[in-house]
Amino acid sequence: VETSMSATMRVATRTMAARNAAMARSVGTRRRRRSIGRKVLQATAKAHGLDMRDAIEKLVGREDLALEETRDVLTAILDNADAAQIAAFLVLLRAKGETADEIAGLALGMKARAIAVDAGNDVLDIVGTGGDGAGTVNISTGSTVLAAAAGAKVAKHGSRSVSSLCGSADVLEKLGVAIDLGPEGVARCVKETGVGFMFAPRYHPGMATVGPVRKSLRVRTAFNILGPMLNPASASYGLIGVYSNSLAPLMADAITRLGTKKALVVHSMGLDELTPCGPADVLEVSGSTTRKYTIDPQRDCGIPKCTLEDLTGGDAELNAKILRDVFAGKEGAVADALCLNAGFALAACGEASTPQEGVAMAREVQRSGKALKTLDSWVALSQECKKNE
Repeated sequence: VETSMSATMRVATRTMAARNAAMARSVGTRRRRRSIGRKVLQATAKAHGLDMRDAIEKLVGREDLALEETRDVLTAILDNADAAQIAAFLVLLRAKGETADEIAGLALGMKARAIAVDAGNDVLDIVGTGGDGAGTVNISTGSTVLAAAAGAKVAKHGSRSVSSLCGSADVLEKLGVAIDLGPEGVARCVKETGVGFMFAPRYHPGMATVGPVRKSLRVRTAFNILGPMLNPASASYGLIGVYSNSLAPLMADAITRLGTKKALVVHSMGLDELTPCGPADVLEVSGSTTRKYTIDPQRDCGIPKCTLEDLTGGDAELNAKILRDVFAGKEGAVADALCLNAGFALAACGEASTPQEGVAMAREVQRSGKALKTLDSWVALSQECKKNE
């Protein structure tokens, strides 16, 4: 019996020893994997040229970052930064106050990861930062169609509504445009009908990393002003509206660093676009130079004054009806606002020699119904391209 018990104990001891050895090997494996993971992250951060912790430490000390540093930080954010790091970076950057180099660096980092569209070298975008909270009809989107009907090549970049009832993607979808085309389809639309639309979530997949953090923060960050700089077709010309006049110099300085040929940065009566409601401040960017001036739509372009209520929109269905009626020739305050913005955009891209000539060109295509024909051609071609994808 004693011999049998001793044998049993020896077997149990050997079994326990084997289990302990296996557990030790497993722990060692996990430790090696964690070590490898840390080394990969550290190597990635070094490859980017700036460690996220170093960037955050700089911002805590209220130090400005160089353009190259914010570009590298953006790359690190898209690759491996966690939500806490992203939130800390965005909040500290805003608390310090963003510089033109920092905004341009973020834009370059985003564009490096974007899906590019080859729509030609001289395309135009008419776009605003949003955030004015005015609830107007989609003025920049409607102006896009008028500008295209008047001869411009417009590659519009936009998304669904964030702070309003109806974003550019929402109203275009209701008008019948296939909003989520790939690069080839967008390029074909621009070249054949004069206008195409790039749906931001499709062309900037990296935004999926930042989006949840921005939503949870619920405060404005640098990403609120990046949109107009992220056009996947690298628009050389632009009419860019900003929600605050104080933002215009920062926007203008940033786009001079991004190779823009000519753009007008505008703000009017609290809105991120030109309106017949009253005077507007304009920062004209041409290459590396800027020029500031004020325009009065009534005095300078013969456009009658209106109230903000005259430009009020609603949901996508209502806004689509308002725009389609204007494209078909209906006159009024909304038509005036669209012609005003399209006219200045036509001057920015060189289709018109002056904003006044541009307004007259936009007015002609609006009253004649040519704008509606342009929209219908765009709708048909975009749907055809969608079927062929």
